[in-house]
Amino acid sequence: MGVHDLWSIVEPVRESVPLYSLSGKTLAVDLSLWVCEAQHVQAMMGRVMKPHLRNLFFRVSSLTLMGAKLVFVVEGEAPKLKAETMSKRTETRYGGFKNARFKAVLRECAEMLDYLGVPWVTAAGEAEAMCAYLDSQGVVDGCITNDGDAFLYGARTVYRNFNMNSKDPQVDCYQTSRVQTELHLSRENLVGLGILLGCDYIPKVGRQLYLKFATSRSLIC
Repeated sequence: MGVHDLWSIVEPVRESVPLYSLSGKTLAVDLSLWVCEAQHVQAMMGRVMKPHLRNLFFRVSSLTLMGAKLVFVVEGEAPKLKAETMSKRTETRYGGFKNARFKAVLRECAEMLDYLGVPWVTAAGEAEAMCAYLDSQGVVDGCITNDGDAFLYGARTVYRNFNMNSKDPQVDCYQTSRVQTELHLSRENLVGLGILLGCDYIPKVGRQLYLKFATSRSLIC
């Protein structure tokens, strides 16, 4: 349930932090995100047979060596109402994978995590919803996901846009507390924006209305 334009709305509170700042934290990882990103690494295209496994291994190794603890969340079965939408989203986001192939890739990743001794769980529905729930309940210290609707599900801290190849690795951090205090957007407000702007399951119902709202709240330039 990605909310259209949400990342641009919360951009003012984005903070680029050193990757080592994740040391000592327990983080819920949306596994689908890393599978998706692996399909678009130019250096691995046509050279690595299973880029999703390579990407997973090196990221887990790097973060574990930094002292971070990871809990992976695997996408679960979609409710009937959302099954078709999630299937289309899978093909769009994850490198053209058909749904059955994508599930097979996730199983391969889960098997590798078992060998590495890294815990993983299967969500009842969308992975980012489970990540957000674990974060909201204090089970983890944050979520690693590209799905901004994690905020709508109650996530407190969201990390995205890893840069692990430079001498100064960074990651973007978004705090719900800053979204509330600096942008004056509560969780309920974000849900409302999801309805106005549209998401994977609801078409946008008021683009012009949103622009007026955002302008009045000084959320856009």
